[in-house]
Amino acid sequence: MRKKLTFSVIVLIFLSISIFSQNILNFVPKDSKGVFYFSNLADTYGDLKTVPTIKSLLLEPFNGELLVSVLIQMYFNTVKIDYNSFLSEFQNDLVVFIQEPKEDDYSFGFVIGPVKDPQSLSTNLNNILNNFTNNSSFNFIPIYENVENSKYLIMVQNTELYSSSQKGIENFEENLSKNNGLLYKLNTSDYQGEGYFYVDEGLLIGGGSGSVDPTSIDKSFINTPDKYNYVSPIFLTSGFIPKDVSFISDIINNFVDYEIIENLLSLSSGVEFSGNFLNTSEGIYLKLKTEAKIDEVIPILQGQSIKYKKIDSNNLEFYIEKQITNQQNRKETVKQTYYIWKANEFMLLSNKKENDLQKFLSTQPKLSDDPLFKGLSEKIGIGNVSYIFVDIAPIFKQYVPNIRGEYGLLINISSDEEGKLTTKFIVK
Repeated sequence: MRKKLTFSVIVLIFLSISIFSQNILNFVPKDSKGVFYFSNLADTYGDLKTVPTIKSLLLEPFNGELLVSVLIQMYFNTVKIDYNSFLSEFQNDLVVFIQEPKEDDYSFGFVIGPVKDPQSLSTNLNNILNNFTNNSSFNFIPIYENVENSKYLIMVQNTELYSSSQKGIENFEENLSKNNGLLYKLNTSDYQGEGYFYVDEGLLIGGGSGSVDPTSIDKSFINTPDKYNYVSPIFLTSGFIPKDVSFISDIINNFVDYEIIENLLSLSSGVEFSGNFLNTSEGIYLKLKTEAKIDEVIPILQGQSIKYKKIDSNNLEFYIEKQITNQQNRKETVKQTYYIWKANEFMLLSNKKENDLQKFLSTQPKLSDDPLFKGLSEKIGIGNVSYIFVDIAPIFKQYVPNIRGEYGLLINISSDEEGKLTTKFIVK
């Protein structure tokens, strides 16, 4: 009797381990260049709505969730998809993966599950994708898996590539300290790293790691928060400026010649910004540590047909005109003047002249004294490569004046001597 009981317990434990280990990551190719794993989709979304900033955007007062759901339902009605049935399939896990059969040739795929009706879900997904894209290379082919009565839908662009790949991603979930959230891992020729986010006690916490050439980082540009005067609601400082942004060159070319921006980036090693970009009548400034000269900014202004006046080799001003509606409900054109000047190794841009900016900043509080910044930085610290702080409440109040509460974001990037980057962020 005892032997039978012992054997039964062993079998039960083995089956439990087998079932537990058969998760969605077992369907993901090991050679994937990118993996994005959303654990417990429905619960993760529910957790996000406990974060004050996200709750305000999705629920009261902005009602983003209601607006988006109404638009989706209207669209689903036109393509004859049952809205509630479709959403009910996204309760568990989702993994998006990217394979690279040859250089710069990417094949996408994703896995959803467990699901109730994978055949119906694949039909609906392809219906949606076909309506949004006219590109035949963006078609996905469904693969259905049934493991221990759990159904999974796999959709891939290249079935031959997927079928020939070894499956199973290991040592991945251990990076997620909560059951719900996102994990990602990238392994491309340009970037190798991984990251995560999850919600804990009403705070969205995330981070990641990667690597970069340590010679491209200028830590001497970064100061501690008590050295900065803070102009609400945004502050940014960074001793790292990416030199290669060719992946968005087409977007940049819509506004200005990409080579002009590329040249300016190659000459710069640090950036600092503070102010309210939504209300430029208040103080705002941008500071660059750069070898670029004033003349190298002029082509950017010319590319946007912006009027400017060069004062001398180190000073320039330019003018932005926009239409506003005055108190008599009439449209009028107002002109905002901005100033650019070069001071030693720094170039500054502001809506105030050099002396006026210094006087204005001296009246502003230190960043280290801001209560919201202090609370968020106590959770995740301060980066030695860059950090970005946003007090979101003043931005919200421009649209909803009566909103109450604390809403904010802090992002930190740090590196060691070998160029390993660590990123942390927190949203309240």
